[in-house]
Amino acid sequence: MATFPIANPVYNTRIDPKTNQIVVSFGDGFEQRLTEGLNQNPLTVSLTFELSQTDAETAISFLNSRITDGASFDYTLPSELTARKFVCDRFPRSIPFLNRVRLNCVFREVFEP
Repeated sequence: MATFPIANPVYNTRIDPKTNQIVVSFGDGFEQRLTEGLNQNPLTVSLTFELSQTDAETAISFLNSRITDGASFDYTLPSELTARKFVCDRFPRSIPFLNRVRLNCVFREVFEP
């Protein structure tokens, strides 16, 4: 299993849990909530990395390789001690200064063995 090569994002990380529930609303104001599947709270994590050109090329190459082979990768969130499995299909970047890259990644948690 591959591990994302860059460890330290800028500290404006956004973590969005998404519950897998089906909600049935009844006419009298009642509603019933049903959980869907085994994994109830997959995360979507928005990370920003301030990198040198070389480190950015390494990270982008890694992410492109994961898109090509369809594999997930391990990443440990800054607030956690254990790694989770993620995929990343969006990673826009900007170049604010010479030889500096701001890489914005959206990691989506997946559950695989």
